Amino acid sequence: MTVEQIHTYCAMCISRCGVVATVDDGVLTKVNADPEHPNGCICVKGTAAPEIVYSLDRLQYPMIRTRSKGETNPGWARISWDDAMNLIASRFLDLKAKHGPEAVVFGFGTPSGGATSDSARWVERLANAFGSPNLMAATHICNWNREWGSRYSYGVATPPPDYQHSRCILMWGFNPYVSWPAAAMRVTQAKGRGAKIIVIDPRKSTVVEKADLWLQVRPGADDTLALAMIHVLIDEKLYDESFIREWTNAPFLVRDDTQQLLTGRDISQMGDPESFFVWDSGRQLLVAYGVDRGYAADGVMPALTGTHAIALDGGKVVECRPAFQELTELVARFAPESSEELTGVPARQVRDAVRIFASAKPSCYYSWAGLEQHANAAQMNRAVCIFYALTGQFDQRGSNVIFSTTATRPITGDELLSPEAAARRLGYADRPLGPAVVSKRVQAYDVYRAILTGEPYPVKGLITFGSDPLLGNGDTLRGKAALEAIDFYVHVDMFANPSAAFADLLLPASTCWEREGLMPSFPTAEETINWVQLRPSAVAPQHESRSDLRIIFDLAERMGLGEHFFGGDIDTAYDYQLAPSGLTVEQLRKQPIGMRAELRTRYRKYAEIDAQTGRPHGFHTPTRKLEIYSTSFAKAGYPPLPAPAESSSSGADLSQEYPLVLTFSRLMQFCDQQHRNIPRLRRQAREPFLEIHPHTAAPLKIQNEEWVVLETANSAARFKAKFNSLLHPTVVTTQYGWWQSCETLGLPGYDPFGPSGSNANLLIANDIIDPISGSVPHRSHRCRIKKANEVA
Repeated sequence: MTVEQIHTYCAMCISRCGVVATVDDGVLTKVNADPEHPNGCICVKGTAAPEIVYSLDRLQYPMIRTRSKGETNPGWARISWDDAMNLIASRFLDLKAKHGPEAVVFGFGTPSGGATSDSARWVERLANAFGSPNLMAATHICNWNREWGSRYSYGVATPPPDYQHSRCILMWGFNPYVSWPAAAMRVTQAKGRGAKIIVIDPRKSTVVEKADLWLQVRPGADDTLALAMIHVLIDEKLYDESFIREWTNAPFLVRDDTQQLLTGRDISQMGDPESFFVWDSGRQLLVAYGVDRGYAADGVMPALTGTHAIALDGGKVVECRPAFQELTELVARFAPESSEELTGVPARQVRDAVRIFASAKPSCYYSWAGLEQHANAAQMNRAVCIFYALTGQFDQRGSNVIFSTTATRPITGDELLSPEAAARRLGYADRPLGPAVVSKRVQAYDVYRAILTGEPYPVKGLITFGSDPLLGNGDTLRGKAALEAIDFYVHVDMFANPSAAFADLLLPASTCWEREGLMPSFPTAEETINWVQLRPSAVAPQHESRSDLRIIFDLAERMGLGEHFFGGDIDTAYDYQLAPSGLTVEQLRKQPIGMRAELRTRYRKYAEIDAQTGRPHGFHTPTRKLEIYSTSFAKAGYPPLPAPAESSSSGADLSQEYPLVLTFSRLMQFCDQQHRNIPRLRRQAREPFLEIHPHTAAPLKIQNEEWVVLETANSAARFKAKFNSLLHPTVVTTQYGWWQSCETLGLPGYDPFGPSGSNANLLIANDIIDPISGSVPHRSHRCRIKKANEVA
């Protein structure tokens, strides 16, 4: 028997844990954490890798539909890879010729909760090379605000936490113990070094067990809580005044009459029309600030408070106040004592949390899905960004740091898509600051609309990689209708999920254990972010499965796009990507555990002097300041300071008929809607359940472990009641993604399209969305509970 120990990494979620795969005579038998890897770690999903690779449920060969989508049996027939790829190329090119390239949508599953990290950027390149602006992904309900919305404050995505050097870690809607094992390990280590842990979450999750302080916010009230926390910073003078004056636009004057920043257009005699103004508290006069020049005078001490009468061109006098004072007056309405009823968090806890975060410096924070899935997600994120910014720690060691990362070439091929084509992206005109414009993604609900109504234009073709749109998004039935109606749908995956049932062509994808993959950077921590690894395949692809990347490159060749895909040579493509780092595929193959790109992280990079201008670099924002007042929001017609939602949960007008608030959580055993067919994982979480407070269950005569029906205004689904006395009595929580059966354990699957099943996304409508990010309130939705036997 030949036994190999292969250094690799698990690509099944965002953690990308460094592991050692044991292969006996070509068979993957075991996966363990790699102690030699800087990201060495593992979770139960990683240990279940052999069962995933050798699952009998896997798609084994390409298959084509032979019956109409209206029939229960698709009549799948085996087809060769060559015929399948030629068919895709032919159909897509035909649709492009008849309806334009935008009529074909390309999609992938989230790399955070799936194994698409190897291919997602290349799918984007394929779409751009084809000429389609429509790349469908679920980032708007996953991480859009953290990654993209934060740019409207910081100019960059939320920088990663420096867990290793932090004295206080705030985790807001983020539980790394179920979603990011490598981060969880570092939080545990920080706790062991004495760091304080603050957790904000409606539910007592595993991360709460590590917490020194748990703020049990009501679902959807995070924006109000953030404003209350800002109030404490200002009220107790815990903010960093010098940082705010020098590096934020909080001193910029805001006109009372328009709530817009005072600019040179208002006072032309004071210079550049693009300039802004502050009140110099030392000289008691108005001073202009130019983005490219700085202040028009030396030694300016910008005032943060006060009201000033300013004469505009034409003689009109308006009162103006610094944005900081506008913020102060805004948050005064949300003092912890007055907002306690809305947030559910005792005022004393709010003040304690702020005092700890502001005093136990350096402190850092991180947020995830718990702050993304609300109808006011973008403004929530803005409020959290401002809270953090006021502490003055941006890009400082031990706080949130823009670590130096491995230099690579961009591979998404943005340059291949014309600006005119990009402007036709679905959702582009509806949300000018949202995913369609900024992160170049389209949302499933916009795709459904285009398929079903032809608005704003028809969508006729779709190809998805590692995705399940129907189980990963709300309004499942509308999505089902869209997939039934689309002309040609290609589904690439390891398993046939509910969305695959409506495909015209199924292609079997290999698992991450059966293919190479390049990871130029592991995003967990400073010691991993410049680690580069070419992951070797542990075993040969099973059956006739192929890697997503091989499929993408092959399809590009057949559609006449080979010049943009290096003639089909993946190694050449990798070398192109790696070129700025100085590393090559050949080098990395000789070092399968990976190599470190030689880099050094610098701090407070915004303060470094630009050699060409002689001025500090500042921030990548329109004002070159960290924006407390968002100029981008103001220009687009959105409130430039954080605007709290009118209600703490979506559908407040339904509160009498639907008195409870539904929120979601994750199970560490599963990557979102995957892996419930794997015995090792399903054994630990056997049935779909709904957590409910026993006091809430009592008047409904619901018993623990009893099947109940969860209803919203949209639909219904069945779950087993599980009593949780630590939940707020008005809150219930469940997980999405239940559909698979596990035949080995004799555990059933669940109908994803009807109320007898347990598809939680069936309950979520897409008619209430965040106007900026397009997020859907999966985690703050009105609902009610009934005994299963009371439902007709």
